[in-house]
Amino acid sequence: MRKIEIDNEIRHFADDYKVKVEEQIQNVTDKLQKLATFVSENNHWTDRYAITNYIDMMIADYPNLLVLEPKDWQVYISKYSMVLGREPNMLIKEVNYRRKADGIFYKGKFYERILECLGYEEARLILGPIHQDMGLKTCVYCNVNPTLAVEGDVMYQMDHFMPQSKFPFLGTCFYNLQPSCGICNGHKGKNICDFGLYVNVEQNKNLNPFRFVTKVNNMNGAFPVCEEILFKGNNKILTNESKAHEKMFHINNMYAGYKNKVSRLYSDAYKMNPAMISAFAASYEIPATKKNVLAYMSEHLSLDEKDIHENSLTKLKQDTIKQMEEGGAL
Repeated sequence: MRKIEIDNEIRHFADDYKVKVEEQIQNVTDKLQKLATFVSENNHWTDRYAITNYIDMMIADYPNLLVLEPKDWQVYISKYSMVLGREPNMLIKEVNYRRKADGIFYKGKFYERILECLGYEEARLILGPIHQDMGLKTCVYCNVNPTLAVEGDVMYQMDHFMPQSKFPFLGTCFYNLQPSCGICNGHKGKNICDFGLYVNVEQNKNLNPFRFVTKVNNMNGAFPVCEEILFKGNNKILTNESKAHEKMFHINNMYAGYKNKVSRLYSDAYKMNPAMISAFAASYEIPATKKNVLAYMSEHLSLDEKDIHENSLTKLKQDTIKQMEEGGAL
């Protein structure tokens, strides 16, 4: 739910991914070449050379595609689209891609075979632990569901921000693979959404475009009750970006089940007194303010926006504490 500006630290993670992919996924270009030759010769095409030309470009661009940054995507998209214009449906076409021993063909969509040649399944196993090191431990679209990985096992889905069926040349690109829960990945499907996790400095985008706004009854009493959680833009009004994100990922419905988290924050804040704050702060060596103690009590919540993806519901909690502070509750 918060974008990441690409700097040298992020590029270090990307380069680490590229090195490991090149070491562990072998013969990518050979596999692509064999696929192109077979598919072009064993299927009906208006322009069969479009198939080989498309794959030849991928071979020439690989492995730079592994770390191609978003600022450069449009140039490559335009280049590949020119070839697609000669054979518009080739990527999603069901093609003969290999011959069985009995002469019958194996069939599958062409873009899926490209992803297999790129070694996508192996690449995601490489990228999973890197995402963990980066602090990307929740779905970047909803910040509700965890995205966990250990060496050899990735327990979440990776969404292709630029859909693989349309842009398979970005199928294993570091910046195109975004940690996602199955719910959000299912909602997004083959669409393109506004929320790209990674942005270049020159793209000049708001890194934190969203904000949760809560409606709480008895907010200054002993028994506060959160009535509603609303998903809006960062200035607390609906924006085109927040409306599009809500429409695609159903954020309001998803967060309706977490109103108790908001109520709990208000309740904990109400119960605090100066002596409690001082004692708690001294025990855990944190600043002696109601805001910092409240955050620490809420599962060691970080108040730094950069840490939104570290733990589930961090965005909601940070925004709630910000709203409490603005309303004088802290």
